[in-house]
Amino acid sequence: MDMSYYNNELAKNMRVERAKLKISQLKLAEMADVSLDTINMIERGAGNPRLCTIIAIAKALNVDLNTLLQL
Repeated sequence: MDMSYYNNELAKNMRVERAKLKISQLKLAEMADVSLDTINMIERGAGNPRLCTIIAIAKALNVDLNTLLQL
């Protein structure tokens, strides 16, 4: 599998968890202390986010890292 598969799975899992909390991308960006562009990029499956960014997002969503990286 190429990296786009993993990026798309991360994107899907992030959208699902964000929807559960009923928060906007902007609110998630603020909670995770990352830019809105970063959240938008990850949720589109674009780019390759750093592990520390994914961890910050998981903490902001109050989920285990495994929840976002389920494959």
